[in-house]
Amino acid sequence: MIRSLILYYLNVKPTHGYEIQKFLQVSGIDHWSKIQSGSIYYALAKLDKDGCIQVLREETNGSRIRKIYMITNKGKQELKENLLKELLTPIAPVGSDKFFLNNILDELPKDTIITAIKKHLINLEEQKDYWETWRKTKTSTDNIPGAERIAFDMTIDNLKYQILWHEEILNHIDQYLILGKETRKIIQTIDFSAVNDEDTSISSARLVDIQKLRDEIINDPSKAVENIDRLIEQLKKEK
Repeated sequence: MIRSLILYYLNVKPTHGYEIQKFLQVSGIDHWSKIQSGSIYYALAKLDKDGCIQVLREETNGSRIRKIYMITNKGKQELKENLLKELLTPIAPVGSDKFFLNNILDELPKDTIITAIKKHLINLEEQKDYWETWRKTKTSTDNIPGAERIAFDMTIDNLKYQILWHEEILNHIDQYLILGKETRKIIQTIDFSAVNDEDTSISSARLVDIQKLRDEIINDPSKAVENIDRLIEQLKKEK
């Protein structure tokens, strides 16, 4: 998205990186998105190298020299293509790398996990309060665009669910440490390379069966050996 933003800005007028950086900060875009103001200059250099923008002139500001960039025809075309691509990009991708973390927490000491989560929860609560206050201020007028209202709600709801997820881990930390140990046992016991490399897409029904067995192993360690054997047989059927 950072390329699109820079190209859009330069399509409006030639300018330097500092102005775009300040625009990000003042408009709050660096809060809304993953775009960081510090990445502007790297993106400008890359766009320049790619021929999407070019230096129009250089200006002296005290002891600093600023490059004034302008968009090229290639850049205008990429801007249109990028904006269309962004329209089709999910606002919040399904899934998160962090969703698997609760399966492998046994690698960390319990006290370390608790301290880290409590600290992170404070940060999440502060973020939620910030967005709720900003939403209240922005929506106090009737002329706020509907899309912006929805964006506020999505951001706040996302933070609420993040808080709930971390509170769940914190409130049931012992269960998740056991879950990690059982996950470790499964990895130690099963050779997952036995799954057919030529057909990595496991059918939905088969995947459900495998997941059920995995959950049985975790929820009832006393039958772990029996269920691991069944899980191995299920995986062999995928060969």
